[in-house]
Amino acid sequence: MELNKLYNLAEKENIKIYDWQIEDCNGIYLNYDNINAIALNYDELGTYIDEKCTLAHELGHYYYGATYSLNADTTFITKQEYKASKWAYYVLTPYEDLKLAIKNRY
Repeated sequence: MELNKLYNLAEKENIKIYDWQIEDCNGIYLNYDNINAIALNYDELGTYIDEKCTLAHELGHYYYGATYSLNADTTFITKQEYKASKWAYYVLTPYEDLKLAIKNRY
C-alpha cells in the first residue's frame, strides 16, 4: 500500500496525525476518550519507507485495538505490539507478492 493511501485511511477513520518530537520513538497511537490520534516523529523518520512502516504499524494499533496503558506489564505490551505489526505486514505485503516470493524461494 502506498504511503498516501495510509494517510487517506487515517483520514477516513478520523484519526488525526501530528508531528511530535517523541524521545526514542518514531511514532505512537493514542486513544483517549474515543479520540484517536497518531503522533509521528518526522525528525526520526529517515526515509519514505520508515514513514510508511511506522504509520502502518500505528494504524495497526487502531484496527486491531492493540492498545495498552503506560503501566501495563511487558508481556501484554509485547502482545499488543505484535498485533499492530501483524496488521502492518498484511497491509504492506500484498498477497500476490508474498506468494511469488515463496514460489521463487526468496
